[in-house]
Amino acid sequence: MATSVSYQYSIRLAELSDINDIARLAQALTMYEKRPIGTLQTAAALAKNLSSWYQCVLLEYKASSDASPEVVGSAIWTYNYSPEVGRYATLSEIFVDSQHRGRGGGRGLMQAIAKIIREKDCNTLRWMMYDWNEEANMFYSKMNADNQYESSDLVPMRLNKLNLIHLAGSTSRIEHNL
Repeated sequence: MATSVSYQYSIRLAELSDINDIARLAQALTMYEKRPIGTLQTAAALAKNLSSWYQCVLLEYKASSDASPEVVGSAIWTYNYSPEVGRYATLSEIFVDSQHRGRGGGRGLMQAIAKIIREKDCNTLRWMMYDWNEEANMFYSKMNADNQYESSDLVPMRLNKLNLIHLAGSTSRIEHNL
């Protein structure tokens, strides 16, 4: 069921047939954030993991009533659990093509995620953003999102794929019975 944003825009859950659009928008976000393109998952990997590892909603635009819809935005999230907050979701990325920004589509994507994750009893939606991205900062501020790291001693950390492989293959002094 599509959620209306305006007479030209609608939001729906992504399907396997949307993988090329999801990959295209992920690449556009990567370029916008000036990250290396080589870090992107392939369309095949995106297809394999849709619904099992991540969820996605799409923003569609119709230029006229008889036009085919064009995917112009997406938001991807995953589900997590913490003993502190219970079920929560992590927004991996949200992106709207530049010529469609400022028309309510990004907020519509966030509202759709909020509705879906609340139905799954999630208590929190978390994400990271680049501190240089003033447009994103203003966008999230309008929704009353708080910067949890500004007033926290938490520091975001990660192991990239190469280091994760190295750690998984390294020897341990403790026997693993997994």
